[in-house]
Amino acid sequence: MIKGLTAVLLAAVISSPVAAAQVKFSYSKLYTQLKHNYGENHPDVKIGYFMVSPSTGATCQITKAWMTKKEHYEEFDIPASQELPLPIDNHLRKVNPDVFIETAGDQACDISFQVLAKNSFGTEVTEEEVSNLVPQMTTMMQDLGGMFASWFMPEVEGVTVHFADTLPELKTSEGRIINVEGKVAVIRADELKSGERVFFPEAPLKVTPWIPQS
Repeated sequence: MIKGLTAVLLAAVISSPVAAAQVKFSYSKLYTQLKHNYGENHPDVKIGYFMVSPSTGATCQITKAWMTKKEHYEEFDIPASQELPLPIDNHLRKVNPDVFIETAGDQACDISFQVLAKNSFGTEVTEEEVSNLVPQMTTMMQDLGGMFASWFMPEVEGVTVHFADTLPELKTSEGRIINVEGKVAVIRADELKSGERVFFPEAPLKVTPWIPQS
């Protein structure tokens, strides 16, 4: 049950898959999760939307995304991370424009939200930054889970770092090696010494929570 709930919180599917490269959503539906970014108890953590393959879990490439309502039209600039850069605006929620997303190819992609670090990282992350993110990510997940989530929600114990390219390994300032599984590396908070730094061969696309699987 815990593993299932965790998966829902980290990547909650909002729409049914469709065999097309374009999908449509109402802004008010997406705002339901975006509003948690206003929370003051996790200032360095946010909710981000991504298009994800339901069969592989891989992030789909967004080729175009826009928002429209009658004569109003706004196209989004999609970053390398493929996060949908939706504005968080209560007035937009009331106007409720339609949001259109096109993805590369004709594979079915779902929209999902993920908990992730708000700030981007360059060539390294420090022990202090990881220790700061971990409790905030736990708090954000508990906020998403509702009133009683803290009773059964597993705590975040590290961060998952996502890269654009396949990398062999990461190195730390203490001479340790952290394995990279394909394009993803797990940095456990309890394995970092005070002041230790983890070096990145390239800037990560995003940093998300890591929860040990039971």
